Formats: sequence, structure tokens, C-alpha cells
Amino acid sequence: MAVRIDVEAFRDSIPTAVGEAAARLLTDDSVGELEPAGGGFQAVIRDRSAAFQPWVGIVDGVFTDDCDCGIIGDELCAHAVATALTAFTAGVAFSGAATPPGAVPAEPERAQYLEAVQRLSPRQLADLVAGYAVRDRLFATLLLGEAGMLNGADESGLADFRAAVRDASKVTTGSRWQISDVEAAGHRLAAEVEILCARPATPTALELVEEAILVWDELSGHLRDAYHITRTEPEEITEPLVGVHRDLCERLDLDPDEIAERLNRIVERCHYDTMDVGMYADLLGEYAGTVTSARW
Repeated sequence: MAVRIDVEAFRDSIPTAVGEAAARLLTDDSVGELEPAGGGFQAVIRDRSAAFQPWVGIVDGVFTDDCDCGIIGDELCAHAVATALTAFTAGVAFSGAATPPGAVPAEPERAQYLEAVQRLSPRQLADLVAGYAVRDRLFATLLLGEAGMLNGADESGLADFRAAVRDASKVTTGSRWQISDVEAAGHRLAAEVEILCARPATPTALELVEEAILVWDELSGHLRDAYHITRTEPEEITEPLVGVHRDLCERLDLDPDEIAERLNRIVERCHYDTMDVGMYADLLGEYAGTVTSARW
């Protein structure tokens, strides 16, 4: 059940020093995007050279915070206050019975790793993370994205996916290719599109994924013809490609009519029923009937 919060009373209850620090965070645009969590809301806050993720919500009738800045006490920290004020301005609804993230037991498969993280010093953890990022491009992209260090306007990060699409389009043009070459090209597309999805959504990325779907549709025909010797089902590549395409359409907030137009263009050029347009039903709304596909 959502509750009303007296914002003016909340402001009056904040100590002057905490209120001034929170105002500085808001003025500096340090509060990231609000995320619902456990009946309350959280956001990443960049406070000078550090980052924190405060949570605010109503627990047992009391407006409560849960922040990893280390400040302990009955009063809300400046990070939590800035998050709360951002939430009030956004007009979000708070649950009357929220659960702070710190009160939720860790999932069994994560508990051991969380314990290991807590045993590491900040320097040890930083070295471990940076070292793994150097070896794993997907992890590196996720890391930079979480840190707000990926620029959607910088299209240099699309080069690897563009190269994978180009190479896949040429894999059967010679006379010495094998089915294993088609499978390898498909798995490379699937791996690269996962990395692409971790980047900011851009129209260019969407167009590249559409090109990749068409390239894979043609290649998948070779797998279907050689089903008796293949080790890869076409759907293993199709599903991540189409899934990312749907995700980009949603993240770019495309109008349903534009999504329908894009889908129809792709479907018309696909010969092997690659596009499962049923995945887009919730995005298409009343335009769902305007997309023709045997896979509805």
C-alpha cells in the first residue's frame, strides 16, 4: 500500500549540515537514476571521488535509509536525503512496508562471493576487478557502464560488433568454407551482441543488430540444410540477436508504429522465419496486427 509523505515536514526534520550536503549533491547533479527496490528507492550517488548507493523507504512506519557510506545513527545521511528529495520531486510512490537491501538474505549462490568481497581490502578488490576487466570484454563493458563511463555518442565501441557482422556476411563467399565456420560466426555474433547490449542504447546499435539478424538469417539456412552434422541450433544465435533488438527498441523508447515498420522490413527479408515478432507484442500494442509473421 502506497503512503503519502509530508515533504515539508521531512525537510524540516533534516539537520542543517546534512541538508546543505544533500543540496550540494543535488546541485552538482550527483544523484543517478532512481531504481525501485524492496518497496523503496535507491540511486547511485557520485560524491566527489567516491560512489555510494543509498536506499530510502518506509520501514515499520519510519522513513529509513540504508547507505554504504558507513555513517551510522538514527539520522539519515546526506546521500539518503538527496535520494529521498529526488524521489519526492519525481512523485514516486513509496510502499508502507518496505525492506532495505541490507535486510534481504543473500542468495545462496552469491553468499560465498559476497563474503569474499568483504574480506578484501579496497585495493585488493580494485586490482582484482581491473585485472578481470582486461581479460573479459563483456565484464569490462559492464564495469564501465556501472561507473557511468560509457558515452552513447562514442561509436568506437561498436567497431567489434560491426566487424563480427561483416565477417559473418563473408563466411560462405569462398569455396573452402565449412559448417563449422558458420557455427563459429554465429557464436561470435551472439557473444558480441551481448557486449553491445551492455552499452548505451543508440539508433546506430539498433541498425547494426538488424543487419546482423539478416546476415544470420541467411547463414542459418546452411545449418538447417546440414542439420545432421551441426552442433549448433540456429535458435542459439537467433534468440540473443532478436532479444537484444527488442531490448534496444524498448530502451530507445521507439513508438509502436516505428517498431512495427522496422519488424516488417526485417520479416520481408528473412527467408528462414528468424524473427519471432511475438516477443514484441507488449511494445507493439495496437500495431501488433500490422506485423506479418508465421511465428505469432
